[in-house]
Amino acid sequence: MVQFHLHSVIALLVAGASLTSGLAVQNATNVSPAPDVTSPLTLSASRWIWNSATTTANAQIGLRKDFTPPLGKALIAAEIIIAGNNRFQLYVNGDYLGAGDRPRFGHRFCVDLLPSFNVFAVNASTTVSGSGGVSGGLIATILLTYTDGTTDTLVTDSSWRVKQAPPAGWETLGFDDTTWAVATVVGSYGVSPWQTVVVALPADPPVVSFANVAWVWTDVVPASGTVPAGSRAFRSTFVPDPNQVPASATIIISADNAYTLYVNGVTIGSGSSWPTAQRYTVNFTSRPTELVLAVLATNTVASAAGVILSMEVNMVPSGRNNCTAGVFLMTDGSWKSTKDLIPAGFEQPGFDDSTWPAVVGEGAYGVAPWDTLTIATVATPVAV
Repeated sequence: MVQFHLHSVIALLVAGASLTSGLAVQNATNVSPAPDVTSPLTLSASRWIWNSATTTANAQIGLRKDFTPPLGKALIAAEIIIAGNNRFQLYVNGDYLGAGDRPRFGHRFCVDLLPSFNVFAVNASTTVSGSGGVSGGLIATILLTYTDGTTDTLVTDSSWRVKQAPPAGWETLGFDDTTWAVATVVGSYGVSPWQTVVVALPADPPVVSFANVAWVWTDVVPASGTVPAGSRAFRSTFVPDPNQVPASATIIISADNAYTLYVNGVTIGSGSSWPTAQRYTVNFTSRPTELVLAVLATNTVASAAGVILSMEVNMVPSGRNNCTAGVFLMTDGSWKSTKDLIPAGFEQPGFDDSTWPAVVGEGAYGVAPWDTLTIATVATPVAV
């Protein structure tokens, strides 16, 4: 499965320090439960912004927005939804919250704020040069909450400050950005070419789907598409951003022809009829510092073969009880696989997969020969 670390989706929600929404963990002594509410935040009033209408591949772009509350008001927290085309790192008051590198997915964060002056900063870049803003872009909405329960909303627009190759310390509270240029608005939410970028934001209840997720197999797929019969092992490791505690996850998965899915070494479930994918709920009753996704997939006869997986991880930022955050993970080129003898313990955290080659993508969901799938829910949650 792939991480969207978007290491995904992208991963953004209430106040704390983390990404997405979701299911409450069953063991409340370890992780505070996530609220059963959906954030009203949207990106509809926000703008795609950049340092100019012309983008340079891999150039580091610093974007800043400071905010001082009205007289008599004191801030307590912020919810943030954000997406970048195609990479970003988010800071609040100089503290790193998290990152995104999956341009087709949004992310959700939450964070505590200082009572008065606060700074939101994003280090962004794009992998492709272009004109007219077709490559670089950042879009976000920030919901500010005051101690009296009232709110204000910030959006990305031309009031943000921006600078290419920002100096050291630019993301901190004390940095003076008054000489920086104002951001260039390169598009409204939903307009070309970004209308296809944000396809999902982590939500409560989860809305995990296969949209824009890739079928993958080992690093060798014959031009004919016919893969020899046999079993293959697949792995992906996701490390949450600082102070993010995984609480629960929803996973949908299928494999042509059969699979067994593991999370942190625990067997989650199996399937043997690829036209029907399975939907699983995983509750993290411990406080894992990493999530290891492992799949044992079998091609029963020489034919097409593939694995597809999408996962929405719901997290509770440390120190906060009333907010959730989250991220999307999915099968993509960051996964690893082996077509050799399946080693014992390959599904366990700590297994060394550093010599395994990366998988190859066989096409996005909907591609032949798999087309669309039916999704069946597995009723019993699995504790990990």
